[in-house]
Amino acid sequence: MHQPVQIQRPFISIRWLVIVMLAFQPVCVLASEHANADLVLTNGRIYTADADRPWAEAVAVGGERIIAVGSAAEVAATIDGDTRVIDLQGAFVSPGFNDAHVHMDATGMLLTGVNLLDVHEAVAFAERIRGATGRLPPGSWIVRGDWGAYEQWGQGSSGQSGSGATAAAGPFTPDRRLIDDFTTEHPVLVNRFDRSMFLANALALALAGIDEDTPDPVGGEIERDATGRLTGILRGSAVDLVQNVIPPMPFDQRLVGVRAVLKEAREGGVTTIQDLSSAEQLRAYQVVKAAGELTARIMIRPNIFQVDHVAALGLTRGYGDDWLKLIGYKGWVDGIMGNSSAMFFTPYDHDPDNRGALRPPMLPEAEEGAAFSMTAADHYTKWPPGNMEHLIDAWVDTGVPPHIHAIGDLGNRILLDIYERVLTSRNLVGSDHRWRVIHAQVVAEEDFPRFGALHLVAEVNPYHVSDDMRWMEERIGAKRSEGAYAFRKLKNAGAVLIFGSDSPGTNAARYYLSPVYGLYAAVSRQTLSGEPAGGWFPDQRLSIEEAMDAYTRAPAWASFEEDIKGTLTPGKLADIAVFDTDLIAAGHEAPARLLDARVLYTIVGGRVVYEAQ
Repeated sequence: MHQPVQIQRPFISIRWLVIVMLAFQPVCVLASEHANADLVLTNGRIYTADADRPWAEAVAVGGERIIAVGSAAEVAATIDGDTRVIDLQGAFVSPGFNDAHVHMDATGMLLTGVNLLDVHEAVAFAERIRGATGRLPPGSWIVRGDWGAYEQWGQGSSGQSGSGATAAAGPFTPDRRLIDDFTTEHPVLVNRFDRSMFLANALALALAGIDEDTPDPVGGEIERDATGRLTGILRGSAVDLVQNVIPPMPFDQRLVGVRAVLKEAREGGVTTIQDLSSAEQLRAYQVVKAAGELTARIMIRPNIFQVDHVAALGLTRGYGDDWLKLIGYKGWVDGIMGNSSAMFFTPYDHDPDNRGALRPPMLPEAEEGAAFSMTAADHYTKWPPGNMEHLIDAWVDTGVPPHIHAIGDLGNRILLDIYERVLTSRNLVGSDHRWRVIHAQVVAEEDFPRFGALHLVAEVNPYHVSDDMRWMEERIGAKRSEGAYAFRKLKNAGAVLIFGSDSPGTNAARYYLSPVYGLYAAVSRQTLSGEPAGGWFPDQRLSIEEAMDAYTRAPAWASFEEDIKGTLTPGKLADIAVFDTDLIAAGHEAPARLLDARVLYTIVGGRVVYEAQ
């Protein structure tokens, strides 16, 4: 094994666009003129994802680009005395993975803060929060957590075995005594996954001015035990008393989060991240890039509301360089399955009065699982009927394509109808527009053909299958579940499938950045523990080749970058992942082996940014 390479460290508004202008200084990058290679990978099983030559033994890199792909003998001609040669000893090589759906800010917060999703007992609760105090500087707030997400159905459950049922005593409810002794320098406000209760430590309560004599606010509860002592549990409007004193995240803490995500990406072979970005995040990317620490390319997607500023500044799709680039904009139609806010034609099976809710295009700091608090009157004042259609139409002149979230069958119908009307009115039907439906999670049978007819990209999240199946049939029944995560139907209908991790997940689920989880889910349609044995709606499986395509070539195409990345082809950027496991063979023979695959090298722009020890 080669020794690790040390990496050299050399509210969206008009402000967001100013930051874009400063960050994105266009760079013209020409194909490498190197006659000799700087880096050669040889004696490997190289899956190029290039239909003209899908397999090779060796690849040569000159500067930032691939200069040769072929047999070991063919590539040997590029080697000279200055070439670093890595003997792969049969290791598997693929294009670097292009994750089409990442929340980098939230992922960074989870990696450096506290993850309580799988916690529903006292010891683990305290240990996780103690760990966060060691990662975050004194004075930093410890927030979110989302404890209890797997209390009803444990991780690895398909929801069909009866395992992991909630204890008869009711949901786990922590007490601040579990954490007060070691959080004296860290205010804490963490919450249960469904936002039904929050826990504040003594320091957070003091900063908010809450003591035993503080009355319950209207619509809220400050919980006390039988002696009148504050337990730290807050419900309803009482949470606002603490949230109102939480300052914005310090910029240095944001940088820590970005670096943590980049570390996880390179350890997983991810070389491009398609992000949902705020102004603060973009500032952080600039700082990291200037320091020579950017080890994955970041594709930027601002909020749908920014159209006036984008148009006024003359920004268009592809503005930027190969490291930071504007590729689309994000909007939302409905909620999510995790809190039963995705929108359906008929009510949820477990909640007969609920069909989900329209979600207005939210500000970037709003969370995926955030509840809707505005009244219907407020909704139609701020977001009148037709506003989504108006905004999408307004973006057309910029050339920046829509990437819009739709989860439920009605949510997807609404978006497909809007897309069809705008594409038709703008004479774009059949054009190379590459508009996306994000998630396309539950689709009515009659709507699948529309993806192909409208030439749409389906930006799907395959690992949702493995995690979400625990609740799907309970919530929408087996019949509607036939249209859930229906990757085969989408592909057969003509949609271009691209994969994203949706890292770090929602308030009800943890989704991992490593692409092996998505590959496994797509080809097995099983949970991490292998349930159900035959796969969940197994007719919707993809082949491992199709899954690899959706994680490499296709997302580059969907971002109009097919000429520079996505396959291991001479002239393209040298973004490469090397694994200890043949992903193609594992996908065919034993998909569970995918979960054990480990990255040996990650190479971005010809630079080895990760090398396993």
